[in-house]
Amino acid sequence: MKAVAATAPGRAEVVDVPMPEVGDYECLVKVRACGLCSTDLKIIDDHVSNLTVDYPVILGHESVGEVVELGSQVRNIQVGYRMTNPRGRLGPGTPFKGMWAGMAEYAVVQDQRVMDELGVDRSEYAFLPAGRPIPDDLSSEDAGVLLALCEAYSGTGNLGVRDGMEVLIYGDGPIGLALVNFARMRGAAWVGCVGHHDERLERIRERSEVDLTVNSRTEDVADRLGERQFDLVIDAVGSSAIIKEGSRMLVPGGKVGAYGVLHKEDATISLLALKSNTVLHMLNWPYREGDVHEDLIGLIRSGAVNPKDYYSHVMPVEQAPEAVEMVRSREAFKVVLTM
Repeated sequence: MKAVAATAPGRAEVVDVPMPEVGDYECLVKVRACGLCSTDLKIIDDHVSNLTVDYPVILGHESVGEVVELGSQVRNIQVGYRMTNPRGRLGPGTPFKGMWAGMAEYAVVQDQRVMDELGVDRSEYAFLPAGRPIPDDLSSEDAGVLLALCEAYSGTGNLGVRDGMEVLIYGDGPIGLALVNFARMRGAAWVGCVGHHDERLERIRERSEVDLTVNSRTEDVADRLGERQFDLVIDAVGSSAIIKEGSRMLVPGGKVGAYGVLHKEDATISLLALKSNTVLHMLNWPYREGDVHEDLIGLIRSGAVNPKDYYSHVMPVEQAPEAVEMVRSREAFKVVLTM
């Protein structure tokens, strides 16, 4: 089967790997689509601060798929069940390792409920539970951004966005857009966005109720913000410089949310660089994002969230290396790969 691998630092390729073996308590999942995440790019480039990449690795954690085959003991999952985040399993003899490995044609999930019922030894459990359900009327391409949106929605909750807050977000990609929208939905009274790219900031203005956008490459952020101070500044980029800059913009007792995955060469901050009487909240990795899945589906059904706002291109898996370069160069806002 085809899969997308980081084969060396800076290099992504489409490779052939064996089909996964499926046990008695497991289901074979046909992966239909997988979002290409900025974290995937950092893995490809070996830039993730607290993660060691052992090349070559199969990528992908924003996968969506459909169950096509059941093991003999499966009771609680049916053929046709559509889910988020099925994990790849690499067959015997492959030289590749897996980093979620959802960017492949097939994946495996376990019916862990029946395993519990039958008292299966815990050593047989893998991190392969069935994912959250995808409604029948949601396309696989749209579902390819569900996990990213759940992460952003839960992130605004974890960071404490509430009624009346003034919030500034650094980052003009799909997560930046999502954070703007979800901060508004959670009651923020004023939301600004700082980025580097005019066309992306224009997209955010068109698809959100942002109060102010600033291109920090061509404009002075402090001049544009004036005397305004914030209850919360979110770094969705992953930059110690942004964290320090954001701290200086806070009201007394305000918070900087470190949301973006930090670069391994930019993961140290002197506490003396942070403003006194402020809070640093580390959220580099999602926390309980699955808890908001049903809420997000409700927002999509109500029309409050349109998944198509958060991706610009749909491309077949065979074009994954091209998709990586399009995201890297910012030609694409976000790419969803189809299998």
